[in-house]
Amino acid sequence: MAGGANTLYSQGVELAVRVIELLEINRDLVLARELIYKKYDFNPKAREMATVITNEVGRRWGVINRMIEEVQEEPLEKSSSLLRAVLRVGAFEVYYNNKHPNYFIKALTPFFKKKRVRRGFLNRLRHVLFGIQKFRIKPSADIVEWAFWHMFFPKWAAERLIEQFGQEKAIKLMEAMNQHPAMAVRVNTQKIEVRELASRFIERYNYELEISQIYPFIKLSKTYPVMRTPEYEAGLFTVQDPNTAVGVSKLIKILPEKASILDACAAPGRKSSMIRQLRPDIRLICNDISMMRMKKLVDEFNRLNLPLPDLIISDAAQLPLKQQFDTVHADLPCSGSGTWGKHPERKWLTTPTRYLECVETQRKLIRALVPYVKPNRYLLFSTCSIWKEENEENVKWIEENFPFKCIEMKRMDPSGGSTGFFYALLKRIC
Repeated sequence: MAGGANTLYSQGVELAVRVIELLEINRDLVLARELIYKKYDFNPKAREMATVITNEVGRRWGVINRMIEEVQEEPLEKSSSLLRAVLRVGAFEVYYNNKHPNYFIKALTPFFKKKRVRRGFLNRLRHVLFGIQKFRIKPSADIVEWAFWHMFFPKWAAERLIEQFGQEKAIKLMEAMNQHPAMAVRVNTQKIEVRELASRFIERYNYELEISQIYPFIKLSKTYPVMRTPEYEAGLFTVQDPNTAVGVSKLIKILPEKASILDACAAPGRKSSMIRQLRPDIRLICNDISMMRMKKLVDEFNRLNLPLPDLIISDAAQLPLKQQFDTVHADLPCSGSGTWGKHPERKWLTTPTRYLECVETQRKLIRALVPYVKPNRYLLFSTCSIWKEENEENVKWIEENFPFKCIEMKRMDPSGGSTGFFYALLKRIC
């Protein structure tokens, strides 16, 4: 290989190791990458390489951990955080990318010198990676064991999917969440038409795309660096999955002129800004419990040059409000299981009972929010979860305990690299 290519690979795997080490602390792969990429000014192609590697390590997190532990015959926790990160990235590169252990170790030599790693560190690394090179997955007729090794799903998650959807659909869902994440943008039609932005993307950047059936979205064939374009800086679009917009699209078509909406868990503001963009006549109040997340909402509205809504920073279960609204938009905290394709590490770093904790929180919030809905007006409830307990069963619970009737409910399973999403539009009947 040429020296430049060697340098690029060396930078790419160093960034990947740094990201994976930080991931153990903050448990958010996107945030870990953002922080590391800001700190280390490496070649953009090295960042692209590190993004691919860390995505795939995150996708296989539990599988890679088990491979390493079987080879070294002791828990990973006995190693330092740096060695754990190097082993995880190295195991992926050796086993899944067919890199020779010595090639991988040599690529990290400059990094090891900076870190002043000792001979024992290198000996352990070399021993484990050569063991990984010889590792073979044992055949198994057990579907859950097969899903662990080949679909890269925790056993508890595979079991739940099979229990809720049956084996055939569960496998399809796992396959969908292993597809390369799709990318889509919502065009800011206050500034530019959909077809005009699509033409710019094609002519200026050679992006492959199609105009979505969901207005006003453009679907891109892969993850392009759209947020580094002048068009993004000018506020001509925002990055958003079209699935997450279907409920809002339905809602704004049926609301009367100058209606009022309380967006109860609004930040970071993708759906809120869509409401403001497509229905500027609506009086919009946005609430979120997090000051930091609310700042992101404000930044998003300002970048898109949209008028700011009224803002409240409060626990949605204890809002300081007395008036009622034409709609309460309750896009509630959830397990995020529908986003496992875009955030593959989350299925490994969550707990099997996380969804139950979320249901408890969701019902607490719903109980507090339903009084804010005017008679004969709407509650728009949504999550990015695939679990029925957080979705259909919550809708049933609302109908059984409050004067609401579901008039539309839709589950959008993860597919084609898109996020899984659920929404229900309920009408207050008295």
